[in-house]
Amino acid sequence: MARTQNVGASRARRSSDDSEEEARARKWAPSRAAEIEEETEEEETEEEETEEEESAQEEEGEEEEAKVLEHRKKKKEEVQRVSTQLGLRMVRSLPTKDTRHVAINYKAMASNEYVELHQSLVFHGRAQRTAFDNRFWKIEHQDIYESICLQPRSNVCTPHKYLDVQFLINNEMKLGPGVGAIIDAKGLRDIMQFLEDWNEEAILQFYSTCFFAKDKARTVHWMTGGERLSCTFARFAQLLGLDGTQGYSIHSHSAKGIAMPPKSLAPLYPSGHAHKAIGISTAMIPKYSILFKCLTFTLVPKSGDYLSVRNFAIDLMVEMTNLDRKLNVADFIFNEMRLASYSPGRSLPYGPFIQAMINAFFEPSIQMDCPHKFWSPRFDTKKKAPMPEEVVANNKLVYARTKMYKDRLRALGDTQVSDDEAPPTPAVPVLPEFIFPEAGYEDFFVESPAPSDAEDADASDE
Repeated sequence: MARTQNVGASRARRSSDDSEEEARARKWAPSRAAEIEEETEEEETEEEETEEEESAQEEEGEEEEAKVLEHRKKKKEEVQRVSTQLGLRMVRSLPTKDTRHVAINYKAMASNEYVELHQSLVFHGRAQRTAFDNRFWKIEHQDIYESICLQPRSNVCTPHKYLDVQFLINNEMKLGPGVGAIIDAKGLRDIMQFLEDWNEEAILQFYSTCFFAKDKARTVHWMTGGERLSCTFARFAQLLGLDGTQGYSIHSHSAKGIAMPPKSLAPLYPSGHAHKAIGISTAMIPKYSILFKCLTFTLVPKSGDYLSVRNFAIDLMVEMTNLDRKLNVADFIFNEMRLASYSPGRSLPYGPFIQAMINAFFEPSIQMDCPHKFWSPRFDTKKKAPMPEEVVANNKLVYARTKMYKDRLRALGDTQVSDDEAPPTPAVPVLPEFIFPEAGYEDFFVESPAPSDAEDADASDE
């Protein structure tokens, strides 16, 4: 019983303590709640400020990122625009190859062997690729490119220029009467006025890889920028604005594919003088002389001797005497292009015409590094640009060339040639004056001892 009473008393005391704590809590609850609420509000305020700062920073970061992206986008658009305007940049460079591969020097190969090699390099269709460089299909292509097209010479590609034919016709009385009639009768006006800049690397790739098929369409296959391309003769003529179906074909009518001999040019020279300067264009009748000068920049481009008439240029000039039929200009260019690809030592012609064909089939635009320049003949072809006096005085070559031309004109019967000038006297170099020092070199001049009597006697006996 006593134990039960103690338990009840302890419970009563515990309940009274709890009630006191509850009362105390109820007494202090409003103030504590206010404090907690204030602390909560401060924490919420700090969190909101932190969130606002973070959001502001995020917005600033997003704005900066947006600006950077916008700048990059504009830069990319600008690069694309400039790339579209300028085009793909193609430059000459050594081909990529395996270290175990030894390049063959095809320039030293015999001409008939080189022609057979070129005619055997079929790479269209399912031909297997053997080249290491992406620009070529066969290993022979890149060796031809390296050994022939990359040779260190001034004119790998033959220079081309376009003319104003109407200017020639308007001034033909000063240049050569009848030249305009020949140009129109033979259908040369369009090709002489053809204008197209070209890229040297694209032309070199063409000549390194071109294959002229012997099919009915006369298709030419080549590579540009790693792509295999092809074009028929009819399409080539169309791109040049020419009619490839009509006109006289010089190469088709040549005997066994060989050019005429130089003596065939006799009708183009004044009577009685052809045998003295046969093959020299400046000695021809004026209209043929100025016509050949125009052709050396357009239809038979040359990079060296502009005076001599060689190869199928002889057939072409002989054909200029026949005004009753037109010339198949496209066929002449196409065949000369084929012959140039078979000649390893020749400058590569027809850059503008080949570039027009490449542009029609190669989708990316290419940067042109060879401008197609304008040429116009001078009225007085005997006048030469004046040279600096010091060059004329010290250059014997100027005198030698002048004398050679005058001798040639005299041989043709020209009586208005002036007398030969005296050869230039080479200037005597002026040596700087040397003043010998007056003193300080006494030890340098050592006097030899006087000969003895015995030495004089020996000398007299001798």
